[in-house]
Amino acid sequence: MKDIYLGIDLCRKNLQMSYYREDRNEPESIYQLNNTETYQLPNVMFYCTDENRWYVGNKVSSVRFNKNGKIIEDVMGNVGSSNNLVINGTVYNYDQLLLILLKEQIEEFLQRFEDCVLRKVSITVERYDPNVFEVLHKLAEELLLEDDDFYIMSHENAFFQYVMRQEEELKNNSISMFTYNNEGMDYYRIDRQNQGKTAIYDLKIERIPEITYSMLFEDVEKLDSDFAEIAKLKMRDKYISTVYLTGAGFHDKWIEKSKNVLCSGRRVFMGQNIYTKGACYHARLGAYEHDRDVVFRSNEFITHDIGVMIGDVEGRNNFYPIVSGGREWYNMKGSVELFLDDTNRIEIVYRDRITGDTEKDVIEIHGLPKRPPKTTKLSLDVELNDENNGAIIIRDVGFGNIYPTTNKIYRREISWQE
Repeated sequence: MKDIYLGIDLCRKNLQMSYYREDRNEPESIYQLNNTETYQLPNVMFYCTDENRWYVGNKVSSVRFNKNGKIIEDVMGNVGSSNNLVINGTVYNYDQLLLILLKEQIEEFLQRFEDCVLRKVSITVERYDPNVFEVLHKLAEELLLEDDDFYIMSHENAFFQYVMRQEEELKNNSISMFTYNNEGMDYYRIDRQNQGKTAIYDLKIERIPEITYSMLFEDVEKLDSDFAEIAKLKMRDKYISTVYLTGAGFHDKWIEKSKNVLCSGRRVFMGQNIYTKGACYHARLGAYEHDRDVVFRSNEFITHDIGVMIGDVEGRNNFYPIVSGGREWYNMKGSVELFLDDTNRIEIVYRDRITGDTEKDVIEIHGLPKRPPKTTKLSLDVELNDENNGAIIIRDVGFGNIYPTTNKIYRREISWQE
């Protein structure tokens, strides 16, 4: 059996999938059925009452007008809502429907490769949504994937993973990307700086308010001229090696003047599958920055480790991470258990992954019964609420039947600014 690795870009209206087989050098993206010009697979579902089965994505258009059943649209937009649907006598909420949609899409894809087994999946999303994330973690369970084989990542990270797997000449200097869709236009730029042996990649994102999606259906010549002027200004800010254009708004029918501006002294690529391929690279090759002297910084990334100082048998204090940085804040979860010696103090340490500098925070545990050294066992969990705030949860675990737990829980709020 050959291993197969899957990268999914999950958006509100559609999803894209790319796959990596171990016998191939590059990921391949899945085209829409009967339309090789787009990789976007619509997030629609159809329950066929004639056959008592689901159709999803591409296959819906071929059956919805020929068979009896119920069409379901905007599944992602309704996840987490109280809306329910009764389908063939069964009540579904939209969380359940999204899980069915994703599982059906993946299983339909895997039917093409009977000699392959799904090894890892990375999914990239436009923005964090706790309800969607809960569904995605259930998907991992349905696919029988372990935690290390399933990862949810931001679009920013997927873009970074994609560009860093390209040829060296394409990333010698700053790298930029324009995205253009029904929400408007955004500009991404990745700049590199070296700090000692560490390469730091900073991602900055800004909205381009002058360009709206409606311009695509009004005066495309004005759209081209306005975008050309914006491109001139952006290209002057930094020396940029490569520009990527992505989103449904970009196509050859209107890019003329702006193409000439962008192509002056740099490489330009236009494509709709950057995020899904970036996720696929991550699934197959792991995070680009892992085991390298590389740090990626964006709004959602945490660039420090959070841990505790634990003494060894020789009396030395060593840093033990509860969670490791270098990932999105919502992927920073971890737990550790430790025994208190003759103290009620725990030293929490925040270690900068770039400089190695540390900051310390001492937490005093009060209200526990007096126990001999090393018989008070505590669990420490790190939970982050966003990119700047979180909490450390401390629980008294006890020490077997000799010193049972008091079930006491302590919470220390933590906050920082990068």
